[in-house]
Amino acid sequence: MKVLIVGLGSMGKRRIRCLKALGHEDILAYDPREDRRAETVFDEVTSGGIHLKLSIKPDIAVLAKALGNGYPIAAIIGKKEIMEAAQSSFISSTYWTDKIGPVAAIATLKKHKVLDAGTHLIEMGDLVQAGWRELGKRHGLKIDVSGIPPLGHWDIKTENSALLHTIIVERMLERGFLTSKAFYATYTHTPEHVDAYLRALDEVLSALGPYIQANTIPNLPHGPVAHAGFSRLVWSVRR
Repeated sequence: MKVLIVGLGSMGKRRIRCLKALGHEDILAYDPREDRRAETVFDEVTSGGIHLKLSIKPDIAVLAKALGNGYPIAAIIGKKEIMEAAQSSFISSTYWTDKIGPVAAIATLKKHKVLDAGTHLIEMGDLVQAGWRELGKRHGLKIDVSGIPPLGHWDIKTENSALLHTIIVERMLERGFLTSKAFYATYTHTPEHVDAYLRALDEVLSALGPYIQANTIPNLPHGPVAHAGFSRLVWSVRR
């Protein structure tokens, strides 16, 4: 869900804090009063250039990850008056002399331009997200689909959701698919790959449907339940 907050007075800022506390991160804010505005920073470490699609000119944008197609590289771009602040500070790096990251970034950008990779990634992601929604309707499941098309996520809203998705991963693996609650599109994915994935998922959900409806998923044989996000690290520290 995307949220737009208009007005950044005390109430507007309070609404933003409340939304973040509830887990909402996709929040845009605007105030007609310039003195209430802060610099706009787009964290595009994952999305990479989405501000261009939204026709927004942020003060700063941070790019990484896909920029080098897996090789370590990052870029910070921004308006001249903002970036000039770097001139009054000392910026150093141990790996300034490394050439692999910049070379990988240049090659990746050239490939993206020639192949129009972004369009392909969006098309594959749209197919997968549409498939998740259709499977939810077909099997009477409440499936929450989120994220931009190339980086989609899905979650079955039911009791024992973590266990259910663990079993789905196990059964999809039996069918030759290493899956999770996310789909990260790549240029090598094809519509045929997506169709095969969705057919296998359809089979798995069809078999699990009666257990989901009867809330007897815990009775099924399964391995260790998958941890959610970085909670495994928190658990490790606490232990």
